[in-house]
Amino acid sequence: MASPSAVRRILLATGFLVLVQAGVGLVVNLYVLYPAHYPGTRAGSYLIRAYEGFAWSVGHGTFALAVHSTLGLALVLLSIVAAVRAVMLRHRAVAFWTVLGTLLVLGAAVNGGSFLADGKILNSLLMALLALSAEVCFQLAIHLLPSGRHPVR
Repeated sequence: MASPSAVRRILLATGFLVLVQAGVGLVVNLYVLYPAHYPGTRAGSYLIRAYEGFAWSVGHGTFALAVHSTLGLALVLLSIVAAVRAVMLRHRAVAFWTVLGTLLVLGAAVNGGSFLADGKILNSLLMALLALSAEVCFQLAIHLLPSGRHPVR
């Protein structure tokens, strides 16, 4: 079973990464120009276009875009680990908010892939709103974690 302090550390790291990712995303949104066509923008299945867009953004995009895409993948993986650890803690409220935060991170990632594939501004907005909503969930989970002063009820 996971300890509250271990879950707190991973939630703090996940929350910090969401904030860094949002900051880099602002830079990308304001200063990165995309070419009209790049891998991932042609017709085909969403997963293939998203993968091609991700690979292009990391390998051929600007530095800020490559960092944003790479941090996004790291954030997805870290939030999944946080959700698993929170569920293993067996504290319902912490697990609920962490799993919800993870689902919101996944939604942000899907919208990021959609933005790379389609270039629709709405996907960029949804990506930012979902990521910041995930941050709220992770902070609530941290707040609800039991500590030495506030044991589990």
